Amino acid sequence: MTTLDRNEIWAQAFELGEMILRTPEVDHYKQCEQAMLTHPELGAKVSKFKEMQEQYDRLAEYSQGAHLDGLRKDMKQLQAELDTYPEVQAYKQAMQTVDDLLKAVTDKIAATIVEKSS
Repeated sequence: MTTLDRNEIWAQAFELGEMILRTPEVDHYKQCEQAMLTHPELGAKVSKFKEMQEQYDRLAEYSQGAHLDGLRKDMKQLQAELDTYPEVQAYKQAMQTVDDLLKAVTDKIAATIVEKSS
């Protein structure tokens, strides 16, 4: 068995990432994301949610407390509204499918390491 250095492993990981980008699962995810972001009213709501999330993260980094409750409540309300759109539901499902693919690849790598190292 040939020993590889970290740079060779990173190169192989990059190639694996490129291969994953060309899967039907990732193509479908990109299509769902595009459909969600180009929807006339949905795109604006998604942008607003992302802004609220960034604001919440910045505030939560420096403090905890009741002053975050209002923002958290507004975010939950907007998230519930977003979840009613079929485009958002399709996007979330596509994201889960890609996550499942990545987990399967990670599990296969781990299983191979365990199997071959014994």
